[in-house]
Amino acid sequence: SRSQTSGFFTHPFSMSVSVSSQGELANRSGSTGNGTPLQVQELLCVLFCTQGQTETSSVNNEEEESPEEQTPGLARKRARASLSDISSLDDIEGLSVRQLKEILACNFVNYSGCCEKWELVEKVSRLYRESEENHRTQGEKMQLTDDDDNLCRICMDAVIDCVLLECGHMVTCTKCGKRMSECPICRQYVVRAVHVFKS
Repeated sequence: SRSQTSGFFTHPFSMSVSVSSQGELANRSGSTGNGTPLQVQELLCVLFCTQGQTETSSVNNEEEESPEEQTPGLARKRARASLSDISSLDDIEGLSVRQLKEILACNFVNYSGCCEKWELVEKVSRLYRESEENHRTQGEKMQLTDDDDNLCRICMDAVIDCVLLECGHMVTCTKCGKRMSECPICRQYVVRAVHVFKS
């Protein structure tokens, strides 16, 4: 009999017998009269199947609760790294490769040729320095004059730091350049807007 019950634990069951309570299980076993091995196996199967379901459901509930307790912000989306999170050039060294790539992607800088972390750090450092220069330029609130050729021709707010491809015109900031479907100078279709660094 013990070898028969151990077989129940190792083999999957494909029965769909529902027992609403243990009392109903006892009534079934009493009403059968003769205890043939098939009926005993069926009753044991029903008993162990329902116990296994309740045990696994309680384990699943505990597993569902435990990650929420460990990390309460897990349900929220992970915040992406941004250039505004960097307060100095020294902060860039402490960023992970993923964060460096996120910063470059958000600012439309191509990093496809970079194989090493130091290359990404260098690009983010250049981007940070140029961004700081842009902020200083905006902070000074310069009067717009005819000879000021550094401002974006679309928003007239940010510095020109973007080249439109295929025509090659440099007339917009990166944000405005990404929104352009055609060049404002020659009306050629814009394939890409590439961030440029002026030296």
